[in-house]
Amino acid sequence: MRVLLFISLTISLHFAGAQESRSLSLDDCITYALDNNENLEIARLENDIATTHINETLARGLPQVNGSVGVVRNFDVQVNPFPDFLSPVVYRVLEEENLVPVVDREFGNINAGFGTDYSGQAGLNARQLIFDGSYFVGLKAARTVKLLSQREQKRTEVDIVENVSKAYYLVLVTTENLEFLGRNFATIDTLLRETTAMYESGFAEKIDVSRIKIQHNNLLASLKNNTDLLITSLYLLKFQMGMPVETPVSLSGNLSDINLTAVETGSENALENRPEFAVLQTNRDLLDLNIQNYKSQYVPNIYANFNYGWTSGTRTFGDMTNFNNDTWFKYSNLGINLSIPIFDGLSKRSIIQRNKIQILQVDQSIDQFKNNVEREVSTARINVNNAIRNVESQNENVRLAEEVYDVSKIKYQEGLGSNFEVIQANTEFKEAQTNYLNALYEAATAQIELKKALGTLYKN
Repeated sequence: MRVLLFISLTISLHFAGAQESRSLSLDDCITYALDNNENLEIARLENDIATTHINETLARGLPQVNGSVGVVRNFDVQVNPFPDFLSPVVYRVLEEENLVPVVDREFGNINAGFGTDYSGQAGLNARQLIFDGSYFVGLKAARTVKLLSQREQKRTEVDIVENVSKAYYLVLVTTENLEFLGRNFATIDTLLRETTAMYESGFAEKIDVSRIKIQHNNLLASLKNNTDLLITSLYLLKFQMGMPVETPVSLSGNLSDINLTAVETGSENALENRPEFAVLQTNRDLLDLNIQNYKSQYVPNIYANFNYGWTSGTRTFGDMTNFNNDTWFKYSNLGINLSIPIFDGLSKRSIIQRNKIQILQVDQSIDQFKNNVEREVSTARINVNNAIRNVESQNENVRLAEEVYDVSKIKYQEGLGSNFEVIQANTEFKEAQTNYLNALYEAATAQIELKKALGTLYKN
């Protein structure tokens, strides 16, 4: 009994800790997971990112306004040489007036610097999209990306519900098995003490004690192993929920909550209910929009530009700070810019062809998924029916094995049977109970997988 007390204390330390333990049902675990699971939080953030893409695309269609202010100090004004056009005119006049003789003359360049010591500019530039076919396609694509992220989030939610449900039932089954092993160990421990006393009194043989001792040791090892398994199973459940492992919890459900009735819902709407199918369809829509986007780039784009500002050039910086019409000169203009694509080396054509091939790939994946859904539903329904029959069979085996064990124990206590029969019956009883619990877990997981195949496991 000290062993059972140690195991109970070990479980309490892992499950309860110093805080008060929370009692959770399966629905509680699922609700907590949908609020705290890390993978789902990542999916939600991806959804938020998709929203920013929509806003980013919308911004392209709004006016783009920029302001600029600049001051330049010209330490050495740039000199530009140009042909001397003044001297030929002057000499021609002088020659015509006979003031200089007419001779062939060569004239060089004039080196002149145009500019001031200080120059400045300040202005506003506004650019407005008038027509760009890719803008409207891009806006639709951004909204489709948002839809894709929402459907990916839905698929993540279904996976989380599946994983949490399976982990929850695993804890229940492991807890039930540990409780059974504890009761079984207590019985064998009592039998060992009684047989040891009989041996010491000369009413039993040494081999009788050894046989029971072997069973005693095996059950003790199973108890310790299943204790570790229960702790690990609960850690797995907390991980799937996104709950810190140190948080103390207990489960309020029990194995009787497992629905052992086959789901008879037809598979007519299974395809539409599956989030994976919606994801495939959305990916196809995105490829189609990408084709439309590149086709729209063959159409000219029209933008309007408006500029308004002032320029200045002064010999001193102080003069530039005098903001008046003699120092700063206003300018403004309005223009329309038409961009006409002519030839891009067949780049867009190649991209469009690639997207068309990718659409064929997605179509093949959709057809494959349709066939796979039918197979999954059919297989899952068969597994559920088989699991239910197996539970019924194993439950009957537990009842029979328990009867055999009780009879063997009574016969041994009355001196009509051997302890070997008791040990054998106990082993068979333990195996029958383990098989029954395993069958229950398989039935629970089969139900979960069938609902997932039908697309009814979780609907938000």
